[in-house]
Amino acid sequence: MTDAARPEKAVPSSPRRLRTVVAERLFARRDTTPTERSEEERRFYQQRLALMYKVGFILSATFAFVVVFVRGLIDGAVMRELHDPSRWCHLLATAFAGIHAWVLARRERSFRALAWLDSGGILVLAVLFALNSGLFRVRSVAVFNLVLTTGVIAVLRAVLVPSTARRTLTLGVVTSVLAIFVFFVSLHPAWPVDHRSQLAYWPLTHQVISLVMWLFALITTATVASRIIYDLRHEVHRAQKLGQYILGDKLGEGGMGVVYRATHAMLMRETALKLLRPERIDEDTLKRFEREVVQTARLAHPNTVAIYDYGRTPEGIFYYAMEYLDGLTVGELVEEQGALPPGRVVHLLAQVCGSLEEAHASGLVHRDIKPANVMITGRDGAYDLVKVLDFGLVKQIEPGNTSLALTGRNELTGTPMYMSPEAITTPADVGPRSDLYAVAALGYYMLTGTHVFERPTLVEVCAAQLHEQPERPSKRVAHPLPEALEDLLLRGLAKSPAGRPEDARTFRRALLDLDVPRWREEDAAAWWKARPRPSGTHASS
Repeated sequence: MTDAARPEKAVPSSPRRLRTVVAERLFARRDTTPTERSEEERRFYQQRLALMYKVGFILSATFAFVVVFVRGLIDGAVMRELHDPSRWCHLLATAFAGIHAWVLARRERSFRALAWLDSGGILVLAVLFALNSGLFRVRSVAVFNLVLTTGVIAVLRAVLVPSTARRTLTLGVVTSVLAIFVFFVSLHPAWPVDHRSQLAYWPLTHQVISLVMWLFALITTATVASRIIYDLRHEVHRAQKLGQYILGDKLGEGGMGVVYRATHAMLMRETALKLLRPERIDEDTLKRFEREVVQTARLAHPNTVAIYDYGRTPEGIFYYAMEYLDGLTVGELVEEQGALPPGRVVHLLAQVCGSLEEAHASGLVHRDIKPANVMITGRDGAYDLVKVLDFGLVKQIEPGNTSLALTGRNELTGTPMYMSPEAITTPADVGPRSDLYAVAALGYYMLTGTHVFERPTLVEVCAAQLHEQPERPSKRVAHPLPEALEDLLLRGLAKSPAGRPEDARTFRRALLDLDVPRWREEDAAAWWKARPRPSGTHASS
């Protein structure tokens, strides 16, 4: 069994230390995915082996070039260098490392094959370099190179290849024994280079002591390095697992938490995993976090992001797993496409209203409808399917309840460019029609490519929301727009909640009743398939 396939032993660690490692790992930017036990581990093992042989090839080839050609040209004896038998062992070792690097980079290998390429390759390289060193004509140089090449091979492998300390020590001892064997064989009368005459000025016992002590020091260094790297990698692996989920790439982050792409270890289902920032964990935040999960999980509308699971790791990291989405946010869509056709705007807004209709019927107000919280998927069979994200700011509607204990009394909760006037002046009074104001502002943005009120500061944006009338969308674009669609959006942007559509259902039906060119499923599929680059991947953050 290879080190990569062998289950790792638990690393002793205090809960405080482990929690720190977990938090630092999860809430830092990462560009790589975690190595898993099966296919991912095998791939990682092969990549590291290929890197080891590649580095070994480069180092060996550099030394060969300098020794054979540069030194040979300086001394005017290139052919003499090429006839030296030690150079041929060096060149054979260089070619051997290069071939291994090429073989490992060409196609995938099994764990068994990788184990042979690892251990067998190291032993062959050790023998070739030991013979190369033993054929040096000066005895002191021969011993020095024997120690150096054996130690470099051991340390290089320990640093680059995932391995237990025991395996590194075993290979180090074997390669050291081979080096010592070559050391003594080189004293035989039949050896191509006669070193016996040099023993007078450097006694054999001194050579043996130096050789053994230096090999011991280098192999010990390699073993310790392997242990530290292997254990750190194990801690990282543990930090990248939360409950039954294995973390992948970071998808996004916001004030509340960080979102990762993840895979359920048993179901092998891709999810988006949202983690609460540990520095923000207090009783109020935890209540809000748990409420977000419970309330969103109650919603089952196809245009609302689905919540799968919720939990807390032994290290104290809070998380929940939600539906993994492949597509674009409305903000990214408009940034990429510009103003959208009226038919597509109606198609997307109607789905947002459908999601809110269920939420409002359940007594929930979203409070933060905005381009970043509306996702549009782009996969087969679900082109332009809307998913409303991040119900983390929802407010439960309870008759007579004006308490904002979970969000802070009179605190502005939402995004100013999409906040209704009442959400700015009296946050405790927001209701379903506040969400409809945001929906209308979202439609305005999709239709024109601009926000309703674009001002240099948030204070000025809030002032405009309170006192200014929005400009007709048709004045923001160079082409005519359906007048009825403009009127409906401006109605949704009424300063008074009473002036807006009665509810999300009424708003949705008014959208679908408009006489605008329909955005068909074929149109959506054609748009997504014609995109110049693949769709992004996102989730609520």
